[in-house]
Amino acid sequence: MSKFWSPFVKDLVPYVPGEQPKLAKLVKLNTNENPYGPSPKAIAAMQAEVNDNLRLYPDPNSDRLKQAVADYYGVQTSQVFVGNGSDEVLAHAFHGLFQHGQP
Repeated sequence: MSKFWSPFVKDLVPYVPGEQPKLAKLVKLNTNENPYGPSPKAIAAMQAEVNDNLRLYPDPNSDRLKQAVADYYGVQTSQVFVGNGSDEVLAHAFHGLFQHGQP
């Protein structure tokens, strides 16, 4: 399969995770994990939305979410960008703003 990879992908250096603390009482902030779990309000909000629609894929355009964010911040939905996590949002931003090979 690697014969199909572009030179850019072939030359990528794999990610090496950072040092993981060994102390049991240490709150790790370097892994984007929440040591306390979701808040009770978040759990209640998720439970309130559990219904038969969980068997369906979500709206690929996230229209309701974009509208809620736009309403909250007083902007147009065309000014709101959402994605499947920060990795996807950053990847789209980088592809839109950077040129390969340019510093």
